[in-house]
Amino acid sequence: MTEKISRDHAVFGLASPLGRTLLIIAFVSLLYVLSVAAQAPEASPTTVGGYTVTATTEFGWRWKDVSGSEKKYRSDLNYKQGFRTFDSNILFEAESGKGKWFDSLFITNTGWGSDPSGFTRVNMERTGAYKFNANVRQIKYFNDLSNVALGQHTSNTKHTFADFDGTILPQNEKIRFILGASFGNMNGPGFNTSRAYSDEFPVTTNTKNRTDDYRVGIEGRVVGLNYGLTQGVRNFRDRTFWELTAPHPGNNPTNNATFATFRREMPTDGKTYFTQGFLNKTFAERLEVTARGIYASTDSAMSLFETITGRDNSNNFVDLDRFLINSYAKRIQKRGDLGATWMATNDFRISNSFTIDAFTINGGEDLDNALFRRNSGGTPLATAIVRSNAFRITDYLRYSNLAEGDYQVNRYFGFHVGYRFTHRKVDIAVRDTTLTSPPSGTNPRIVNETEENSTHTLIAGVKIKVKKYGAIFSSIEKGTADNVFSRVENYKFTNYKVRGRFTFNKVGLSLSAMTKDNTNPSTFLTNPNIDFTTRVKTRYFSSSMDWTPADAVMLSGGYSYRHLDSYTPIILPLGGVQTQGTSEFFARDHFGHVDISVKAGRRVGFYGSYRISKDNGQGSRIGALPQNLVGSYPMSFTSPEIKVSIKLNRNIDWNAGYQYYKYSDVQTPSLNYRSHLPFTSLRIFFGGRANDR
Repeated sequence: MTEKISRDHAVFGLASPLGRTLLIIAFVSLLYVLSVAAQAPEASPTTVGGYTVTATTEFGWRWKDVSGSEKKYRSDLNYKQGFRTFDSNILFEAESGKGKWFDSLFITNTGWGSDPSGFTRVNMERTGAYKFNANVRQIKYFNDLSNVALGQHTSNTKHTFADFDGTILPQNEKIRFILGASFGNMNGPGFNTSRAYSDEFPVTTNTKNRTDDYRVGIEGRVVGLNYGLTQGVRNFRDRTFWELTAPHPGNNPTNNATFATFRREMPTDGKTYFTQGFLNKTFAERLEVTARGIYASTDSAMSLFETITGRDNSNNFVDLDRFLINSYAKRIQKRGDLGATWMATNDFRISNSFTIDAFTINGGEDLDNALFRRNSGGTPLATAIVRSNAFRITDYLRYSNLAEGDYQVNRYFGFHVGYRFTHRKVDIAVRDTTLTSPPSGTNPRIVNETEENSTHTLIAGVKIKVKKYGAIFSSIEKGTADNVFSRVENYKFTNYKVRGRFTFNKVGLSLSAMTKDNTNPSTFLTNPNIDFTTRVKTRYFSSSMDWTPADAVMLSGGYSYRHLDSYTPIILPLGGVQTQGTSEFFARDHFGHVDISVKAGRRVGFYGSYRISKDNGQGSRIGALPQNLVGSYPMSFTSPEIKVSIKLNRNIDWNAGYQYYKYSDVQTPSLNYRSHLPFTSLRIFFGGRANDR
């Protein structure tokens, strides 16, 4: 059902008392700024403590009015009503090497406030002493869709993460010292489902995890050899938990199962130590060799504690269903890369890249499960207790070699040819023991397996220069790719790409096309005669154009089309019988956009854009039989925007604009929405450079 969402509009809209008050305050403030600016003298370079200062700040207000599904709107856009910051920055500059604490300091930020994401970046440097960079970001993620898992898989989290990197003696060619740290923190509520007793139950979840990284290293150049070495440690911690806030009968109304209480905790702690280094050297200006190595060791420990009370699908009382699992794992990973490029002539180049990747994972877990029940009459049933342990050892080795040759025939034509070979070997050792069952031929269960696999790929491409108008690039890859599942055959693929960039007077034109044909051969485990090959075909076309008919007018636009067909054989249990069927997915996605920017005189600027995305999906296709599934996601999304910028004086611009979003879902119209997002802002310039705007 479509519902008008007007709470923000009613409270903060122009029709409300508060909205009118805000508008009056903004108007009076604007008149005051204009009166002061009209009397301001000509600006000169602004200096503070010996630093030349240049700054721009923009802040404003966004209104919001959404009709339809606000949950879908927030899952897509999540723009809120209220105060927001736009691109703002400040720059302090001093003559190189003569600043008291720094020679340059640049701070920029955008998106904080009512936007779903924001960031702040700081760059500070003193020539010959240090260089410091910081980047702090925050993303507000919301997902609540009624057509996914009955609307029971939702999330409303805030993810804050930051990177801090410093270099001591940044201009020293022989040795530089590197320091760094990174932090990440994500938390927020949501919903998920727990499956038990042949039913599913919605439970609340509270996401809470954190990561911390610390790095130290050196880099430089000695006797023509570039080098670098970094040592770091990463800590991660997860305290997410799930719980039932009220008794629930489950999603299956015909099932006797119910949850009276539910609680699951999965505390996880881990630490990774890593070392990485590189060497690079050029010999006789013809041969360049680069080597890189990475070693990482990770230890992690996880526990699961889960309790359930209620009734099972046989209508027995479940007084307590308890799971206790303690697990641990260690992963050691080694990776090395060796690359060489030989400039045989100025027009002919040969390169080779060799990569080896190996890791070993050792892990085990102990399980203790106890089930206390009574029948429907209240008589206690036998307590079911299961204790077991499991151990796994996985050794993985993969190496790959890519050899390529590039030849520039003349100024108009060049080509390259390459060959990539990969080989993978996986050894797996398994030991599973059920401690509450007597020893037998299958208890403990011991498995040792080895699997090897190789792939081959041909790579080729050409570059054609079209005299003074532009160039055309074309490439093809054909071969096989490693499958992530060891018991499934390699992917067979053919990927072709062509793109061109052309310039005619004041018009720039870009065209590109791409085709991907991927095949995953496979067979049905119990009937090898059944062909279970999955086929995916993708066709993609993109174009864009930029036109500048005059200095004050810029026009750009583009169109892209994605055509996808996916075919997968499946097995469905129809009437209790395994029935072979098919699953097909189709995409027919059209996207177009137009942008225009016009500067009317020295004081007024106009910007307008229109974007539309429309996917026709499967069209009129339907499955002829119950076991033949046809799927797609037919929808349309429209988003026009207009913006006017008025230069009040050399220091202040006033901006006003309007954004509109319309989403239409053909299959689930309850998710449709329309949103109106008018906004206004002031952009203020400081410093002498304001005269040069």
